[in-house]
Amino acid sequence: MTSDSSRRHDRCLFGSLHLKNGMKLLLLVGFAAIAAILGFLLLHFRKAIFVLSIPTAVSLVTLYALLRDDPRCLWPIVGISFFHVFVSLYSGLIFLFYFTFKPLYIIMVLNWAFDTLHSEKTASYYTQCAVIALVIVVFGVFNAWQATVSLSFRRLLSLEALQNGPSEKASPIVVVVNGTSSH
Repeated sequence: MTSDSSRRHDRCLFGSLHLKNGMKLLLLVGFAAIAAILGFLLLHFRKAIFVLSIPTAVSLVTLYALLRDDPRCLWPIVGISFFHVFVSLYSGLIFLFYFTFKPLYIIMVLNWAFDTLHSEKTASYYTQCAVIALVIVVFGVFNAWQATVSLSFRRLLSLEALQNGPSEKASPIVVVVNGTSSH
């Protein structure tokens, strides 16, 4: 019973993946996203490439944590995951405000982005807004899952370190006191 219970806690993605493999999947997705964003920035915004230094550093530190089984090095990915969850919630709130109260601003940005001249809401407006909202939600849910997996993997590594490491009770300290008196 306990082995089955602990086995369930060592898994992610509805029990189909071990936490270590889940972290490998997160790293793979992270490095792929960094490569895709880097390609886009190389083509359009070369001066903004430095922005990728933080996600790249977080991914490299996470790779180190994965290779060395060091739970302390997992805090950066936990932090960036919570930051991205906050960013997605905030951007969703801002998008909802503009979609509800200021749709002409969204139409203006979409006209600029897609080189169109719409002056009112069209079918493409609703489609594009649905895609934007879906991207915001998927980004937030993915980063919430990433934070959950990272925290669970950190807990697993900490528990394994406690179980495998030397404990104070296993190796007692022996104090030798000189029993001779100086009479």
